[in-house]
Amino acid sequence: MGKGFTTNFYDQFEKLNIKLDKLIKENKQQSLTIYNLNLTVENLNKTIREKEDKINLLIEEIDRLKNKNNKNTSNSSKPSSTSMTSTKKKTGANLYNYRRKTDKKVGGQFGHKGNNLDKNRIEYMIQNKKMVVKEIFHKINGNSKEQDIVKYRLQLEFKPYVEKHIFKHVKTTDNKLPKEFYTDVTYGESIKALSIELGAYNVISYERLSDFFSVITNGIIDISNGTLVNFLYEFSNNSNKELAKLTSEILNSKNIYTDETGTKFNKKNMYIRNYSNDNTVIYKAHKNKGHEPIKEDNVLPLFCGGIMHDHDTTNYKYGTKNYECNIHLGRYLEELIQNINNISWPKQMKELLFRINNTRKMAICYNVKKFDKEKIKEYEGEFNNILFTAKIENNNITSTYYKDKANQLYRRLNKYKKNHLYFIKDFEVPFDNNLSERDLRMFKIKTKISGGFRSMEAAQHFVNALSIIKTSIKRNINPFDSIRAIFNHRDVFV
Repeated sequence: MGKGFTTNFYDQFEKLNIKLDKLIKENKQQSLTIYNLNLTVENLNKTIREKEDKINLLIEEIDRLKNKNNKNTSNSSKPSSTSMTSTKKKTGANLYNYRRKTDKKVGGQFGHKGNNLDKNRIEYMIQNKKMVVKEIFHKINGNSKEQDIVKYRLQLEFKPYVEKHIFKHVKTTDNKLPKEFYTDVTYGESIKALSIELGAYNVISYERLSDFFSVITNGIIDISNGTLVNFLYEFSNNSNKELAKLTSEILNSKNIYTDETGTKFNKKNMYIRNYSNDNTVIYKAHKNKGHEPIKEDNVLPLFCGGIMHDHDTTNYKYGTKNYECNIHLGRYLEELIQNINNISWPKQMKELLFRINNTRKMAICYNVKKFDKEKIKEYEGEFNNILFTAKIENNNITSTYYKDKANQLYRRLNKYKKNHLYFIKDFEVPFDNNLSERDLRMFKIKTKISGGFRSMEAAQHFVNALSIIKTSIKRNINPFDSIRAIFNHRDVFV
């Protein structure tokens, strides 16, 4: 080979190296571009995942807000007053609370039972000296030999009087001046009892109550707000003996109802708990919920019967049995019925429970005490079959929010199945906890009117007074007579 060939070879080699360097450089640039593109794709995928997560969260929030907006008395614990669907308009004196105007005349309606004054009843009262009679004679045109026409008019007379107590000094007695007469002028039990009845049970404010006494006595009785508060405190302290009796009767019950409601004291949260049966109720006031207040009440820790409540798992530490309120359960089932279209088990479960209860009511009318074993087994089988359906159907729910709700209710029914069905094994077991709600309604009213209590001490005295009054009403005892008896240190509940 000649020198020209070698030179040409090196030239070609050099050109190839240059071309290779160029290709390597282009390859690096392409690799960098691919890397950047992969990084961009990865970032975009991450953004997409984040957006999808956010979309799912927003869908879940939409479901939650729709569910919240759709809550009413049938599918939640909201009071009936919140279920008005029409816009409230200004109305006249006889059109209120969303009543609609009709063509009917104001007053009593044809076919309705009247509440007219009964002459026979008045004469019965007079004969049994339950009413004072003041005879007033009139002259009307007619034959003097005709029989007199007798008519009655009911009246009230507010006539304050003063008891003048004179204490004579004698050596033959060891009696001392009673403590209630340490001051020269005091109020009697009739005034005190009326203030408790109107203030505690009818929730009249102290200012209006003071004004009431002044008006009906033409300014003779002018009671300060502080004195009215003292009446409540005195009544509460005098009630300790009767409250102990009521507590003993609750503890000796086969079944009791209990629940809590929230209110305020001095703008802070507090809670009222009831312990009730058909004839008795006692109330307790506390700053907090939980085991400590229950232990302080010392009712449930000593109780050996069945406890009806609204799925308050705190109560499961007490009593020998715990019953679940099926009315509350029905509302939770109704919530699923109204919001989830592709499942059938909530409707089946609600229909089953209420069908059993209606059958039970009919059986009670015929003095049946409980279902036979075969019937109980049949009902339990239906209950279990619906739970089996629930487990399958819940997997088909697309909404995460409602799927969680449905699964939560399914797990509750599965775990507390026995507690929801106690009422089919013993007809003395209640179907629901509505009695507690009725007993606690007064505190809802007080909270709406006055906002709550000024102190925990005031709340404690109020609940003591209301325990006496509500128990008297349950037992068909005149609460005014009960209050007077306690002020006079007499027994009320035998």
